[in-house]
Amino acid sequence: MKKKLLHLIALLLLCSTIAITAHADFSLPDGSRFDPDYYANANPDVVAAVGDTPSVLAEHYWNNGIQEGRLPYAGAKDVSAASLVRCVNEYRLQNGLPALTVDSAVQAEAQLRAKEMASSGVFSHTRPNGEKWQTAFGNNWNKTYSKLGENLARGQSSSERAVSAWKKSPGHNEVLLKDGVTCIGAGVAKGNDGKFYFVITVVN
Repeated sequence: MKKKLLHLIALLLLCSTIAITAHADFSLPDGSRFDPDYYANANPDVVAAVGDTPSVLAEHYWNNGIQEGRLPYAGAKDVSAASLVRCVNEYRLQNGLPALTVDSAVQAEAQLRAKEMASSGVFSHTRPNGEKWQTAFGNNWNKTYSKLGENLARGQSSSERAVSAWKKSPGHNEVLLKDGVTCIGAGVAKGNDGKFYFVITVVN
């Protein structure tokens, strides 16, 4: 009887410890939800790098996790460059076109475009400094690439919704199904207005 009682007390203490170490969800600067326990369990590499303090995890998600495609809580919609590429390539394959290969230089350009729009609030194919979007590749972009196309989206809650919006627009759909291109880059950034900015660039 005494052993059973001790076992019960130990179990209750364990349960109370678990309850104490669980952290409640809280709001990010834009009001969206963040679950520190989910984020820690889903991203052990982040915990190894920065620890498991909820505020530090939230800061990591806000500054890095969004662009890396990490989710803030279980069941959150995927907002990432990788999911943009996946959705585009799935659509191309459905239409009898080859999937595009991610190119590091194109990827860097697309992410730069997303970040500069997010930070400036300028949603346009013209860069905030007034130059053509292609100059994000550098001054010799016209000698490097023979075919280029750029799609932009703002305000959608997921990569899938951004691509769905492009499908409904003839001009944007043309870029998605552009023939003769082989490479793709994608970028996602969150602006000061709380909206996600999505970019894909296709080139040959």
